[in-house]
Amino acid sequence: MAVISTKVAIMAAREWKWLVGGILAFIAFIVIAIMGIGSSTEEPKTVPQYGSQQLSEAVLAYQEPIQNELAKYGLEDMTPVLLAILQQESGGYLSRDIFQASESLGLPPNSITDPMYSIQVGVKYFSNVYKQGTAKGVDVQTIIQSYNMGGGYINFVASHGGTHSEELAKQFSSMQMSKNPGMYTCGGDTSNFRYPYCYGDFTYATKVFAYVSAPGGTEGGAVATGSALGQDKYETIYNEVLKYEGYPYAWGGTTPATSFDCSGLTKWAYAKIGINIPRTAQLQYNASQRIQKSDLKPGDLIFFKTASYSAVTHVGIYVGDNRMYDSNNGGIGFSELNNYWAPKIVGYGRFS
Repeated sequence: MAVISTKVAIMAAREWKWLVGGILAFIAFIVIAIMGIGSSTEEPKTVPQYGSQQLSEAVLAYQEPIQNELAKYGLEDMTPVLLAILQQESGGYLSRDIFQASESLGLPPNSITDPMYSIQVGVKYFSNVYKQGTAKGVDVQTIIQSYNMGGGYINFVASHGGTHSEELAKQFSSMQMSKNPGMYTCGGDTSNFRYPYCYGDFTYATKVFAYVSAPGGTEGGAVATGSALGQDKYETIYNEVLKYEGYPYAWGGTTPATSFDCSGLTKWAYAKIGINIPRTAQLQYNASQRIQKSDLKPGDLIFFKTASYSAVTHVGIYVGDNRMYDSNNGGIGFSELNNYWAPKIVGYGRFS
């Protein structure tokens, strides 16, 4: 009996040893898996480069789920465009219906309360518009404008050469308005448009593309930021000034060590792309190429008169979406071209 008991004990010990070993191996596997999640070296799926320097953090947070949803339709390469649409639809400040997709379901605005469902609906609607536009052979600008104006715009452009322009969008808008006069508030700059109201926003595609960039310029359907400086140079300027966001305004400041005043910041930024511009806002205004508001692109300069002693006393870098990046009494950062700044604008300038 003693021998049998000893054998049983040895067998039990062995079984216990294997059991403990199995548990330890399982724990090790879990630990490695968890570590792998945070340290994976797998490259993300390649997509065109986009103007992330102009997208809000709130918008960029949804990049992965948007790309995953687009992949269901084989359109993951359009992720940059959908992010740009999201930025335009939301202004960078997101509601729960982040794509404002409720209306596409025939529901009142903001009826959707789940951001992930909003992505599903918004991407599905985009895929339908994209499929229709591809079948008609129109350009991608038409497809994006149709996201705002509806599929009827694709048919309209297809019958007018297949290439989008704001003028065509205006014509389509007026045609739709004649069917429903006074029902739709117009978007964009209406100064040269004879109708006080219009269907949709005829500048929608232009606004969306201000947030999008891709390698190789605009050939082959790729979209650039539209900066007159070129994509690389504009990104260099933007990323440089972004380093100093939150720094205090420093009168006479021209370096990070002292912080910057308005023209010190623009001079420093342009120097990073090899363009030496004058020191003061007035001299920068005098030396820059005059452009119209309608020609304003990211990277151009906006000049202001904020005091009586000089024609030009302030300057900022235009970054799109009716915003600039500047150093003012509130510090360095983004400024809306709102009711305070807009009346003080003297003009617009370009260095290239």
